[in-house]
Amino acid sequence: MNHFRGGVKRNTSIKHLSQSLSSDHCSKRANVICDEILSCSLVVVVVVVGVVEVGLMDTIRWNGENEEDVRSAAACLRAGGLVAFPTETVFGLGGDATRDLSVAAIFHAKGRPSDNPLIVHVASSRALLELGFVKQPWPRDAARLMETFWPGPLTLVLPLQPGGPISRRVTAGLDSVAVRVPKHPVALALLAAAAIPIAAPSANSSGRPSPTRSHHVWSDLHGKIDGILGAPVASVSVGVESTILDLTSDEPTILRPGGVSREALEKVLGSNIRSWTPSHVTTGVPKAPGMKYRHYAPSASVRLVANEDLEREVRREVGSGSRVGVLATEIDINRLRSKLEFETAGHVVLVPCGKSERSMETVAQDLFDALRSFDELADPVDVVIAQEFSDAGIGAAVMNRLRKAAGKEGDTNPEM
Repeated sequence: MNHFRGGVKRNTSIKHLSQSLSSDHCSKRANVICDEILSCSLVVVVVVVGVVEVGLMDTIRWNGENEEDVRSAAACLRAGGLVAFPTETVFGLGGDATRDLSVAAIFHAKGRPSDNPLIVHVASSRALLELGFVKQPWPRDAARLMETFWPGPLTLVLPLQPGGPISRRVTAGLDSVAVRVPKHPVALALLAAAAIPIAAPSANSSGRPSPTRSHHVWSDLHGKIDGILGAPVASVSVGVESTILDLTSDEPTILRPGGVSREALEKVLGSNIRSWTPSHVTTGVPKAPGMKYRHYAPSASVRLVANEDLEREVRREVGSGSRVGVLATEIDINRLRSKLEFETAGHVVLVPCGKSERSMETVAQDLFDALRSFDELADPVDVVIAQEFSDAGIGAAVMNRLRKAAGKEGDTNPEM
């Protein structure tokens, strides 16, 4: 069942709730949220939320190419609302990073564990300096990395300014904060118009494949958020989340591979960069998103298989009575189709992901849409056999997502 965010005054009537879902519903809702809800126990919060389980929130669809719509979405964010918006990586679910209630609403809408930190999005490195939530002076390599990769798919983990404006819920109580400047015209226009730091994880239900299309967001979150700021499909050009680089220790460390490759980072820094491994965090608060919980998974189980073994594994699964989904490049899908057409008709669903192994950028662009397509089938599959790829370049990000979807990273189930 969908929930009206946060809590409301206990004498709120259904008539008042329906009125609050009007065109200016963001500001009206902000006025009726109970401030004391944050200090309540979990049991009390559930009871208060349960009072308003009366139907779907009116999720607005805005056009990201329309300036007036962008201003409306920005006003909604400033009023404490939640807005999904496109970036070059995936769609983000934005809320005011300075408001405890807005940040809490992000976690609630996604069903996201509260110890999983959020990334703060700003319009520029200058805006980051002016907003004053990162401790000065910045770490040694920060300015060089910002100059090279911002705007772009690189998130930097930096020391948090004590007593600064960012909600502690954003950082899960840590003394560091993850921040980036997205490379997308709609995202940058929204951030400039809002003029506040925006906390934004991916705009999907926790654990599901990330959204690279506005209809992905609608499928997961309509009725749970205030609005979706849309954009042309091709504008989400990277297709996997940003690389997260920790600069709070002596040695820069990749916490999550993403749209900027290790090779590109090492070229700029002139030295080798170490990577976090799953064994480093199994309990406690992770330093950045993507380090602890299982992500990116369709409903069916996912198995990773080397390219040369795809045909054999498909035949084996079909022989055991399974309905099988296959995720592979267009070239390999066409090869499999010619070999499996007669023997496995009706038992195999072939989903292309990228053009070829030599075009890993297209694999990254297609990955989450391909994973989601298995959940959209009228006749679901029992297992998804996914092609393995090289870990070079952006392939490291692709394989990280596939391993997490397959539960191969030692992650904790997000529902736990």
